[in-house]
Amino acid sequence: MPISIRNLLTLVALLLAMAGVMLYIVPAGRAQAHVAVYTSVDAEYALPLFKRFTDETGIRVIPRTDDEGSKTTAMADRLLQMKDSPDGDVFWNSELSQTQSLAERGVFEPYVSPSAAGIPAAYKDSEGRWTGFGCRVRVLIYNTQRVKPGELPRTLEDLAEPRWKGRFVVAKPLYGTTRSHLVSLVAELGEEPAFNLFRAWRRNGLVVADSNGDVRNRVAEGIFDIGLTDTDDVFSAMDRNKPVDYVVPDQTRQWRGAFLIPNTVALLKNGPNPRHARAFIDFLLRPETEAWLAENGARQIPVRPMDVKIPERLKGLSPAAVDLAKLARQPPDLPERIKDVLLARDEKP
Repeated sequence: MPISIRNLLTLVALLLAMAGVMLYIVPAGRAQAHVAVYTSVDAEYALPLFKRFTDETGIRVIPRTDDEGSKTTAMADRLLQMKDSPDGDVFWNSELSQTQSLAERGVFEPYVSPSAAGIPAAYKDSEGRWTGFGCRVRVLIYNTQRVKPGELPRTLEDLAEPRWKGRFVVAKPLYGTTRSHLVSLVAELGEEPAFNLFRAWRRNGLVVADSNGDVRNRVAEGIFDIGLTDTDDVFSAMDRNKPVDYVVPDQTRQWRGAFLIPNTVALLKNGPNPRHARAFIDFLLRPETEAWLAENGARQIPVRPMDVKIPERLKGLSPAAVDLAKLARQPPDLPERIKDVLLARDEKP
């Protein structure tokens, strides 16, 4: 049966329309490939790595972030509430204690990335639930116009000496690295010795700030002379020519060494995109990523040997040993109790 010109044109138009639909569908399908990453890492470091991952793989990263005020606590609470059906795929945390706590509560799916082959066992969960990389250091930031290098404390115990009365500031211990640090002090020293140290700080006029960034700012402005914070906060102030410097203290005379804080990354159990999640974890744990974190503003210390530029004072540090089993046994209400001690709320009227 001969086809009329009209019918032929209609058929051609239909085929062209179908081709157009197919051209639209394929890119759209590719664009929908994504991975949702819960992260407490500062945006200035996380976002460039998200972009690099997307450029390499075509997988879009949907960031799920916190804020400086609540840090990982609100994020961890959300992940616990959504444990059986999370709206994310990966947890990339800027510290360890919350990651360890979530691992103990069954939030993560074990995954041993091939990219983690060179990472020491001290930075890996024995059950494969999380992996650590790229460390910051807990340091004492000080105002160089008010404190001389020869006067600096050598341990955290020294901050209870009369000469530091009313001159010392620390972030509240409910979130982030301050939480990780002070909870670890309790785990390693025992509750009574650690709480006695916190009470000695309080009696010496310790002030509790909102965050590590707040600690940095108050010291840089000369409101306080010295504070406990992280290396990246100090470097951000030094890069802006603020009158600050830092010292890496031992923890106590009993617990020696620098307190290192690794990034940690974990695969969320029952996440919607497990294949893309594993690809992102593989990317994050590559030596190239650790080198980037070391050589950019964060100046993080790689956990595996590599030739990168980091400040001389951060080379060859002796880390304070952290017993992960002890850390995992600490009760969930411990950070709140530490805060109560620092604020004198533990005292009976």
